[in-house]
Amino acid sequence: MDDFNKRWDNFAVYLPSIQKSYAKVAIKADDKTRTMPKDVTMRSLNFINPKNKLWHYKYALYSAGQFKIGETQSDMVTTRDEKQTVILGDSGGFQIGKGTLAGFTALNKLKTADEVCEAWRNATQLKKWIVNWLETHSDYAMTLDMPLWAQLPQNKKTPFHKCSTQQLIDLTVENLEFIKRNKRGNTKWLNVIQGTNSKDMKQWWDAVKGYRFGGWALAGDTGWRGGSMAVVTQVLMMRDEGAFDKGMDWLHVLGVSQTKWAVILSAIQRGLRKSTNPNLRVSFDSASPNILAGKFEQLAVYPKFTNKEESWAISAVRCPKGEIYVNSGDEFAFPFPSALGDKLKLSHLNVKYDKYSSVNFDDVTQAFLTHHNTWVYVRAMLEANELAFLDKADAEQFVPKNLLACLHLIEELMCTKNWKARITSNKRLFDAVDKMSKDEVIIVK
Repeated sequence: MDDFNKRWDNFAVYLPSIQKSYAKVAIKADDKTRTMPKDVTMRSLNFINPKNKLWHYKYALYSAGQFKIGETQSDMVTTRDEKQTVILGDSGGFQIGKGTLAGFTALNKLKTADEVCEAWRNATQLKKWIVNWLETHSDYAMTLDMPLWAQLPQNKKTPFHKCSTQQLIDLTVENLEFIKRNKRGNTKWLNVIQGTNSKDMKQWWDAVKGYRFGGWALAGDTGWRGGSMAVVTQVLMMRDEGAFDKGMDWLHVLGVSQTKWAVILSAIQRGLRKSTNPNLRVSFDSASPNILAGKFEQLAVYPKFTNKEESWAISAVRCPKGEIYVNSGDEFAFPFPSALGDKLKLSHLNVKYDKYSSVNFDDVTQAFLTHHNTWVYVRAMLEANELAFLDKADAEQFVPKNLLACLHLIEELMCTKNWKARITSNKRLFDAVDKMSKDEVIIVK
């Protein structure tokens, strides 16, 4: 059995975002009529189960935003061993900001910003449900923010689009007060920091920085989308204001799973542990393993990890699919290694044949692909870190030159008091790293 958990202790930890459909499939009984790999059951897909014989990984993200208000579900997260797992709960701010949270219609068809703000203020039952869901199912949870990206032109159809920056910040502060009054002490809350530019990032930070529940989460352009220089600047500004003092022990960056960011965030963690808080944990998440499998029927392929920049990208290929593999027994091996992949044959994935349809996959196939992809992503993020923080002479064989230089710079900056001039003087280095492997994943066509 692969058990990667202890190897993460010194690195920023990757949290695969678990989808509710996968979480439910991973605890259901086997379908006796379906062909399965030897010694593999549906429950083998539950990788957060410490008794799993394929592999165990105790870290994950799970979002309340996937559920309809009031919905309950028995699944791999809600029935987990809480002592041997770490779940970060997402409050569903993305779905609320987009106006797509199932069962919440109070914002529909409202025309003015004032109407939207008033409707949100009156959504007490929704806010109670979100807080209780997170207190019940997560060890850490992100606070309920009103995202500033709703103002951007591409989001003009979202309910909060017409709201001003100050209105969104005011609603967020009210949400923080609501959490303060209603939290039960079962989870540690991470105060979400938003921003679309340096001005509104500072405006947001000044408004919310007093709510110190246990940690922080960087979203929007305060996170990876703003670039490495912006993230380092934001973190150092927060450090200087005591954001990572004892008790503020977790920093999460939302929605990224590039290997270069895995090591950048580890450099931040390593530096802050030396200078500020030895107990600080940095984490980052993505839903990429599930999206590749479910939306595109793609398989993640492990990076090669050389000192060439292009070698650090995870790639993806179309899963072999067709009539030839249906009922083919052991003739066609699954060509990509993973904890599950080593046991798979293509006949385990291609289970349907109808001369009038090209659909060969079923829901179990999608779960198999997600499981494989999750293992590849977890292992890729881990190995990127293990290579990047070798002795420098060894790391130079496996890590691109600019990235390696940037990691050493970031770690030093986290231990530096007068950092602003040094960041500015190294802008070209940060820009060079940002240009490296911009794609989350390279699709092989």
